[in-house]
Amino acid sequence: MRSLKLFFQLILALLFIFIVQNSFAESQDSFALQGATIYTAKGAPLQNATVLVENGKIKSIGKNIRIPHAIKIIDVKGKVIIPGLIDNHSHLGVFDSGDANEFPQPIGPENRALDALHLEVPDWMEAVKGGVTTIVTGPGSGERISGQSIIIKTFGDDLDKRILKEGGEVKMAVNAKNLSHIPSIQNTFIKTREYMKNWGKYESGDKKGPPPRRDLGLEAMVRVLKGEERVRCHIHFANDMVTFLKLKDEFGFDLTFEHSSEAYKIADEIAKRNVGCVCLPLITRVGVTDEILRGNAILHKAGVKIAMHTDHPIVQQKWLRLCASLSMRYGLPEDAALRSITINPAEMAKIDDRVGSIEKGKDADLIVLNGPWYELKTRVDMVFVDGILAYDRMKEEKSFEEID
Repeated sequence: MRSLKLFFQLILALLFIFIVQNSFAESQDSFALQGATIYTAKGAPLQNATVLVENGKIKSIGKNIRIPHAIKIIDVKGKVIIPGLIDNHSHLGVFDSGDANEFPQPIGPENRALDALHLEVPDWMEAVKGGVTTIVTGPGSGERISGQSIIIKTFGDDLDKRILKEGGEVKMAVNAKNLSHIPSIQNTFIKTREYMKNWGKYESGDKKGPPPRRDLGLEAMVRVLKGEERVRCHIHFANDMVTFLKLKDEFGFDLTFEHSSEAYKIADEIAKRNVGCVCLPLITRVGVTDEILRGNAILHKAGVKIAMHTDHPIVQQKWLRLCASLSMRYGLPEDAALRSITINPAEMAKIDDRVGSIEKGKDADLIVLNGPWYELKTRVDMVFVDGILAYDRMKEEKSFEEID
């Protein structure tokens, strides 16, 4: 009888530990932010609203939400909540490794940013502090085809969980200083078509003969021609863009122009081909005139999907929000400016099923601000990534006070 009693006591103790651990785990990524103005990036702002997060995912958004008893409520009355920001063109973690360019290899679509990624540099946390929770980071523009980017969250202990897409998006570059760039890119597309044709014959045949020789670079390009991945083209000038659009017409690949300095000059041509533009303004490689800064509003009016970028480290990653703010100064509507750093880059990168807006079922990447999201003086108060509190300004300021 005594042994039976001890057995039941042990069972109860284990059950208690299980419940406590389960409750703690849930509290880390389950909560409700209550009382804020919520900008979902998919519709009008919601005043005095609540976003409920359970197990790292957005459960519901609205005014009269039923909050489970065990869920922690965080009072954010008077605050503003926006989706985690997304930068569609960065070199964070790759530039720092010295592997941003694979000189002297002019054509290298097989190269992957994942294989040269540095996660220890402090700029990752600086990005989080600025509300940037997801980036498309990858190779530079030193080659005609420099390799594949990686799409990754800026915060998290588990690298596998942080990665949204480990490769595939192929970076190309057209620089005015080298007129041979586009023909050599065109030749690569032609080789890719031949490669697809040869493998198609082999796969549909009896496979008795030797298979075609594998080529990792062309395999990356095959995914582009199949529409599974996009081309990210570093390009500045309108005449180069017109030529590159002809390549798209010929081969039918998904395309975004990156930097896009003079894209506004051919906005209608870009719009009718459904090409996205990853735009200025805070880039410093070219003279940024008022005319160029107005370009984003022109592109938007023409129906071109636009996204902002920092080109980190050219501009520090954390200033992405202010890129959109500056575009508002030059005519871009507020809702379009917010979409340019949230849902638009998510859609361009084909990750909008996970991030980019505050919607039920998406990752709980949320930014809490102490004022209008576009104001220079507005500060980031809290950043949640996958429902985990990645940054809390009050804790940071308290630590500074303790140091003083």
